[in-house]
Amino acid sequence: MFGRFRFGVVVLVALLVLMGCSQEKRPISGKGEDKHIVVAVTQDAEGDKLDASTYNGSRHTHAAVYDALVEYEGEGKLAPSLAESWEVSDDGKTYSFHLKNQVKFSDGSPLNSAAVKFSLERAISREENATLEISRLLKKIESPDDHTVVLTFEETATQVLYELSQARPFRIMSPNAVTPAGDVKGTFQKAIGTGPWKIGSYQQGVETVLVANEHYWLEEPSEYSLVFRVITDPQARVLALQSGEVDLAGGELGNVPVESLSVFQNNDKYVVETGTSTMSYFLVINQNKTSLSDKNIRQAMNYGNDTSKYADGTGDTVRGLFQEKVAFVTVDNQPFYPYNPEKAKQLIEASGYEWNEKTHLYEKDGQVLQLRLVIQTEEYPEWKEMAEIFQDNMKQIGIQINIVNQERAAYYDTLWGSKDYDLLMYRTYTDAQLPYRFLSSLFYNSSSTPGVAYQDPQLSDLLDQIAATVSVEKQQELFDQVFLRMHEEAMSVPIYYTKQTFVHTRDVVDFSFNAIEDDPLKWHHLKKEAQ
Repeated sequence: MFGRFRFGVVVLVALLVLMGCSQEKRPISGKGEDKHIVVAVTQDAEGDKLDASTYNGSRHTHAAVYDALVEYEGEGKLAPSLAESWEVSDDGKTYSFHLKNQVKFSDGSPLNSAAVKFSLERAISREENATLEISRLLKKIESPDDHTVVLTFEETATQVLYELSQARPFRIMSPNAVTPAGDVKGTFQKAIGTGPWKIGSYQQGVETVLVANEHYWLEEPSEYSLVFRVITDPQARVLALQSGEVDLAGGELGNVPVESLSVFQNNDKYVVETGTSTMSYFLVINQNKTSLSDKNIRQAMNYGNDTSKYADGTGDTVRGLFQEKVAFVTVDNQPFYPYNPEKAKQLIEASGYEWNEKTHLYEKDGQVLQLRLVIQTEEYPEWKEMAEIFQDNMKQIGIQINIVNQERAAYYDTLWGSKDYDLLMYRTYTDAQLPYRFLSSLFYNSSSTPGVAYQDPQLSDLLDQIAATVSVEKQQELFDQVFLRMHEEAMSVPIYYTKQTFVHTRDVVDFSFNAIEDDPLKWHHLKKEAQ
């Protein structure tokens, strides 16, 4: 990937050396010389607002401070966490959880069924969580004893365990985190969880310092503090690694631009770590735009999109929207469009477009077939070049792509609010949120709430059936139909299957990936060794 940028990388290396030598390290808020590990992140952790029941701050900070009742292990598998065991009734309406004994929150108070009941009721009471299955269907929460919690639902609920395992909003928080203590509607005061970390200090827009939770129940607490330093510009993150201002960057929380990786791969002072991912990059299609309401054009974009160019032949073959590690995705149940530019042109011409020999573009009624593609590079710096590759792919089949690179806030407003785009580069969710939660969030359509990424009654009906089906075998049959329907209608343009890539200085040791991307690393295992 990105072979045409090698000259730019050489120039960048020279700049990094010069700028890195002159850059001074910022003071660290953590305690103890060399007892801190500094991580570059794009998003402020909002450490003063890190309420487990909200979407405030970053997912990785939620997961570092708060534990879930159950843990997602990947490929649809779940494991015990704060709940050592659980039972689900045959009708999928009753879930009984048995809590681990002798677990304490970071303030020393005990984990018990009252704390779980408080946490879940607080999350359910919030309007922003209303669409989640637990919030929609819960009838009552009971705590028959200190270590048992029973959830009863109005109807069959099949996504409960997956929702509980996510980084937010159903992780468990101490009732002492609010005032009055234990009041579901109480005012949030301080993040108090059972996870390996707690908030040590917070400077808005600058950094959040996490310190070890001395009461952590699963393993020995870390001897280090963990500093999440906000660096929004991708090249500034590269410079920060080069100068020694940060020790580690990468993954979704602070991507290192792909074209900059060679700076570190060819330097023995750094280590580049690569792990698997469940995330995909794809293009959201605005079907309300005249040309994109035509299935021929949507299919033509897929046939004309040479996905091998995004990874220079080294990435996994893109076969549909989801990676094979995603639950319910199999080797053969996700049809895809092979690269066939001639087929793409035939489809465009079948919709009445004519080839203009001068411009090498298709036209209809004097109008060029052109589309506005919106991206952002604050979180995903690689999207700029991916958009340019897609632009070139489409040029080969006579479609003009106009790229608009927006700031992060404006980009999300475009996606969720204004819808002022023809195409928009986005990413799937990860882990337990795939595939159902992701599809129901973006592709589910109702009379009151139109689908964000696509509106198709048949797809929405299939998602309704999945939500009401307890049997995993029957769910598999329904997901097979979902993937086929999405392919037939060409509801998106798959672009790239991501991997998790991190860069760290060589003195950082005991690096290991976690099971979920919302909590990507075993942060409490990291140490520093003199080199």
